Amino acid sequence: MDFSIIVFCSRRQPDYLRWLPWVLLVSLCWHFSGQERLYADTEGWVPESLTQKAQQQYDAPAAARIDAWRQVLHGLADATEADKLKGVNDFFNRKLRFVSDEKHWGMDDYWATPYEALGSDGGDCEDYVIAKYYSLRKLGVDTSKLRITYVKAIRLNQAHMVLTYFPTPDAVPLVLDNLIGIIAPASERGDLSPVYSFNGDGMWLERMKGEGIRMGNPNKLDLWTDLRVRMNQLGMDL
Repeated sequence: MDFSIIVFCSRRQPDYLRWLPWVLLVSLCWHFSGQERLYADTEGWVPESLTQKAQQQYDAPAAARIDAWRQVLHGLADATEADKLKGVNDFFNRKLRFVSDEKHWGMDDYWATPYEALGSDGGDCEDYVIAKYYSLRKLGVDTSKLRITYVKAIRLNQAHMVLTYFPTPDAVPLVLDNLIGIIAPASERGDLSPVYSFNGDGMWLERMKGEGIRMGNPNKLDLWTDLRVRMNQLGMDL
C-alpha cells in the first residue's frame, strides 16, 4: 500500500483547505481541555487528600478503599444513569462491611460520612445509603430523583434505610439496598414498609408506590445537619 504524501498542485488551495488545520487544532484544544476539566471535576468529588488522610488516620487498606471509591466515580462520569446506579450500588455493597453503630461507634445512632465508613471499614444501613446518595449526586443525578427512605424491614422486624430513585416524578421508585444486591422497583419489595423519606430539598411521608406527602425541611433532622457539617469539613458538600 502506498503511503506517500499527496500534494495539491493547484495554484491556490480552496478556502476550506487553508482553514482546515486551524479548525482541527482548535477542536483538539477544546477536546483535551474538556478532558482536563472533566478529570479535575471528578477528582474534586472525592478529594485526593482524603486518601492520604485515611493512610494517616486509619491504615493502608483504608487508603486503598478511599482511592477505589475515587476511581469508581471517575470511571462512571460518562455512564448512563442506569449504569451509575448499578455501579455505585455494587461498589458500596461489595466494599463496605456491615456493622451496627453500637458495636462500631459505641453509639445508638451515628450517621457516618462515606470517608468515615470506608476508612473505618464498617457501617450500618444509613451509612450505605448516605454514601450512595452522595456518590450519585456528584455523578450528576438530580436531587429530585433521590430520596433517603426509612422503611420497616418486615422479615427482620426492624427499622431499615434504603435509597430510592425516581426516574420520573410519578414513577414507582427503584430501591438500592444493602440487604439485596439487585436494584428492584419498590412494587416488588413487599418485604419493606415505607415510613418517611428525605433528600437535600425536603421530607415526605412516603408511599413506595406513589408520591409522598411533603413534611418540611430535612435540616430538622439533627443527624442530617451534623452529617452535613462533617462532610463540609472534609471538603465534600452534600
